Amino acid sequence: MSIRNFVKRALGIDSLNSDDHQRNLVADAKIIFDVGANIGQSAKTYRRLYPTAEIWSFEPFPATYESLCRSLGDSRFHPMGFALSDRVSKTQLNIGAVSITNSLLRRQSDTGKTIEVQTDTIDHFCSEHGISNIDILKVDVEGAEDRVFKGAREMFSRGAIRSVFVEVYFQSVYERMPLFWDLDAQLSKLGFGLCGLYSLNSSRDGFLSFGNALYLRQDERGRRNRTGHDRHSDLTYGALAETGT
Repeated sequence: MSIRNFVKRALGIDSLNSDDHQRNLVADAKIIFDVGANIGQSAKTYRRLYPTAEIWSFEPFPATYESLCRSLGDSRFHPMGFALSDRVSKTQLNIGAVSITNSLLRRQSDTGKTIEVQTDTIDHFCSEHGISNIDILKVDVEGAEDRVFKGAREMFSRGAIRSVFVEVYFQSVYERMPLFWDLDAQLSKLGFGLCGLYSLNSSRDGFLSFGNALYLRQDERGRRNRTGHDRHSDLTYGALAETGT
């Protein structure tokens, strides 16, 4: 056993990956929004973690959306062929060298090609579809994450979103994109606390580039304490950062 693992075990710290951590913190997830679904990688993971959950996956790029539609074949999977953002409108999607880098924002390495796509907001979509709450809001939209959050003001304000799993950047890649600390401040104001950082990647200069972050609504902590499920409430920020893989 390594010294690090020995110390973790001695302190009672569990090293969880993002899948285990989400399943531990939101064990009873029934509604999941997969925003920036690509070809269904996250949808497949969430189906494994939550076999009976309703999964709404949003992907605006037509060819990728076709693959997304084939990723799961059950009645609780709902692929949507448009983007979630901060307004109900149409906008330009910048096409990247690979589909996972398509974005509403410009990137230096994009192809220079664009297509027009429909956008909606979480608030409007939930109102139209009778969705009263979201247990897990997963957002991976290549720099436009803050737009998705702005489009969910009403849902956030009434505490209808329990957790957020979001891709975060520590260095700017897209024009006018929010970085980790920007999103962290935004989610903190909305009443969320950081629970873990995962899959952290560094650039060639050795500085952090991007990764994933998990946030839980602060009032969930009180609920978990009352039910005896808060296993990580005493961890420091540094220890929480160590829970990633």
